Formats: sequence, structure tokens, C-alpha cells
Amino acid sequence: MNNPGRCRQDGFTLIELTVTLLLITIMVGITLPRIGDAIYSTNLKHSVRQLRALITLARSKATLERIPRRVVCDMTQGEIRIEREMRDEGEGQVIFTYEPDTSLMMRAYRLPEGVKMEDVITETGEKETSGTAHLRIAPNGLVTGNFIHLRKGEEQYTLHINPLTGRVTIEEGYREEFKVSGQR
Repeated sequence: MNNPGRCRQDGFTLIELTVTLLLITIMVGITLPRIGDAIYSTNLKHSVRQLRALITLARSKATLERIPRRVVCDMTQGEIRIEREMRDEGEGQVIFTYEPDTSLMMRAYRLPEGVKMEDVITETGEKETSGTAHLRIAPNGLVTGNFIHLRKGEEQYTLHINPLTGRVTIEEGYREEFKVSGQR
């Protein structure tokens, strides 16, 4: 039943709209920084997973083809690529060189904006902080060099490559191997 003495009101009042917009603004203000942090962090996490996959694939190819590979970490360019060992036998000596592994799955991986290699611990146990560092993968799967440290802002991840199994583990934060002397 319609009440003839009462006006029908459709829509919202200005106060209702203002309160609704204020609530939406507060919710966006709270959630947007968290979404930004998640996206910011995702770039680093994605890079870490990509590198683990690249190293695992390089080790698999080295053992399958019985041709050594090396992981080249170009800290200046922010790029990681895989190279395969080439053997040149001539004039009574063998010369080993490396060339880029250009198979479909082995193209170079460039780190996203803001993600950088902080350092790489190489086969000699040295910590390389600039230039190019190499991790060698033998045909039997042994890997020389152990750690790659990635950073984006305050967030850090460590990729640890087990020399015997080639298993790449990822740890949050900066982890470094401590050398243990063989003295008893």
C-alpha cells in the first residue's frame, strides 16, 4: 500500500555517499601498500625461481650430453647465462673455450628492474662482487661454486648449489658458507 502523504525517496543522500567514499578510501589506503609490497617482492622471488630452474637445467644438460657447462653471472649487466665447453684439439694440445648455450631453454636470463646480484661465491671460494663470476658444471654433475646472493631493496635471497647433488636450495636472507679447515 502506498501512503499518499509520504514522498517516495530513490537514491542516496549526500551524507551516505560521502561516508561510503570515505570507507572505500580508507580500505584502499590500507591495502594498496601491501599489494605494492607483494608485487615488489614477487619480482625477486620470481628471479630466484628462474635461476634455480636455469641452473638445474644446465646441470641436467651437462650430465645428459657429457659436455661441461658453466653458469656465467654477469653482475654488471644483471644477467645470468649458460655456456658450454668447447674442445679444440690441434697441434698437439687441447684448448678449452666456452660458447653460449643457445638451445631453446638455455637463453640468458636478465634480472628485472631493481633486482641485483649482490655477490657470487665461485669455485675458488672467492666472493665476487662485481664483473663476471663463473660456476662450473662437470659432465658428472659436480658443481663448483656454491652461492648466489640476490637483493632487491632490503629483501635478500640466497641460492645454495650443493656441489655433489647439484640441488639448488633457496633461503630467505643472506647465507654464506663458512670454510671448515681439515685440521684435527
